[in-house]
Amino acid sequence: MPVLTGETEEFERPLYWRMNHRNQRALRTGDWKYLKVDEHEYLFNVTNDARERANLGKKYPEKLEEMRQQWLVWNATIPAIPEDATVSLGYSVADMPQR
Repeated sequence: MPVLTGETEEFERPLYWRMNHRNQRALRTGDWKYLKVDEHEYLFNVTNDARERANLGKKYPEKLEEMRQQWLVWNATIPAIPEDATVSLGYSVADMPQR
């Protein structure tokens, strides 16, 4: 609660996630976001590019590799996603909300 009540400074921590759909994996830490969808990898500076338009992976290959390795280390510490796990939208395609 100290962060919420203003008794201490804000702090950052890495945010990791993954899902079976298109074998997605991601890591957000500081200004950077690593994303892998199927076999395509992306590196974004989300402070300078909030819409995630510029893939900086080729410009900063060391950063891409660093974040890939961080994600792999994290992933090794948690149970595997079951192969038969599915994504549920909570409604059918026919009932999908329109934009």
